[in-house]
Amino acid sequence: MRTFFTCIIFIAFTALSAQNTATQVDPVNSLTVDILKHHLSVLASDSLNGRFTSSEGQKKAARYIQSEFEAAGLHPYNDTCFYQPYTLWSWKWGECTLKSKHASLTSQNDFLFLSNAPMDSTSTSCVFVGFGEDTIINDLDLKDKIAFAFTNSYSNYYSLAYRLKSKGVKAIILTNPNDEKAYQKISSRVDFDRVNVSKAKPFFSKTATKVFIVKPSFAKELFGKNIAALKKIETSKDATKISEKIISVHCPVIVEKVKTENVAGYIKGKTNETIVLSAHYDHLGKKGDNIYYGADDNASGTTALLSLAKVIGTQNEVPDRNILFLATSGEELGLLGALHFADEQSKLPFDIKANLNIDMIGRNDSIGKSNYIYLIGSKEYPVLDSLCNIANQAVNLKIDYGYETNSSFGNLLNLSDHYAFHKQGIPVLGFFNGLHADYHKPTDTIDKIEFEEMLKRIRLIYYTSQLLVDKEVFNKN
Repeated sequence: MRTFFTCIIFIAFTALSAQNTATQVDPVNSLTVDILKHHLSVLASDSLNGRFTSSEGQKKAARYIQSEFEAAGLHPYNDTCFYQPYTLWSWKWGECTLKSKHASLTSQNDFLFLSNAPMDSTSTSCVFVGFGEDTIINDLDLKDKIAFAFTNSYSNYYSLAYRLKSKGVKAIILTNPNDEKAYQKISSRVDFDRVNVSKAKPFFSKTATKVFIVKPSFAKELFGKNIAALKKIETSKDATKISEKIISVHCPVIVEKVKTENVAGYIKGKTNETIVLSAHYDHLGKKGDNIYYGADDNASGTTALLSLAKVIGTQNEVPDRNILFLATSGEELGLLGALHFADEQSKLPFDIKANLNIDMIGRNDSIGKSNYIYLIGSKEYPVLDSLCNIANQAVNLKIDYGYETNSSFGNLLNLSDHYAFHKQGIPVLGFFNGLHADYHKPTDTIDKIEFEEMLKRIRLIYYTSQLLVDKEVFNKN
């Protein structure tokens, strides 16, 4: 084994040196910070709304990636189209209603529906139950009715909901009588118009607790008593003195199939052996008024993919192996695009020998390091690790293996698109800048990208890919 590694290191170093000598001007040196900024300014822009899978923002990003692949001279992955479509399921709320005899509330503005299951159209009695103390609810008939309850916290009502559900209620209406602003705080965090997307057709529990949240003023409108008077109710006898009111509620769900797509193109090599460079271009979309820009996660990786496609695609020499550039959607939903590609690739004329995956390479991590890159998969695939270290002689980054042994975030080998290839026994190497305070937050924005660091990391990926493409250097067989 030691002899093998010594041999491969010698061949790789020789190949890298010969390549640079032959080209005189290193192709990757044409890559600049301005080019990276241009791609990132498009991918992490307001108009793409966080690139949520199946959204128009994601599809705008796909069109941009396709145009860049075409400009780089890539061939469509199936020689016909750059898009690899696949189907998912989506669900969203329809028009929700909450009405009483004298009031018709507007969803989001006046009430929120917090259940994960739809509410069938129901018209029934609404019973005031105070803060839900046993002294009130034990002797009340709540079966098939709606309970109107006070709570001091919209995030800590589960015990109350459980006890009311055991009494047979159809739904619960909650309000916080002690904090007028509490409704607005939670309303700003709930995106009722959000489309939810998954691989499987959604299942909705028929027994899920249906919970509505309303502003405190609705309690007075409904029961004809002010908040101070309602807060004094402490027994079921007191509660029965508050007349039950008829409430009508309905929260339907709309379920449908949706299309999304990977974008893939390749540079033709001398054989059907193929090296895949991948990066996901989707992110978390928009929640309420907040856009989750995903500048680092993963507009940075997508930018690297586009930049490398241009650098490698404009070279005249035909490589030993195909180089396939794969931009995936659905990563944030569970690596869906990468898994789809890996499952379908047997239908295509690609004998995939390795995958280099790029996921978050635009920032420094929360520890405050610089001039480094984390590698994922180096323990499982030491040959790729060795080649990356050889390539690094041209870049001189610190290669960090901290996430290979750190399990606090989970096994990163399973948490990004390279897993789809690893699952099939294909050697993989993931490039990652580590976590930071803006991970999966709206504050992951382009102004925080460390472009000089990013440029070095892309150069390392470029040199590594060139070694993998060389059949003398890396041959799985």
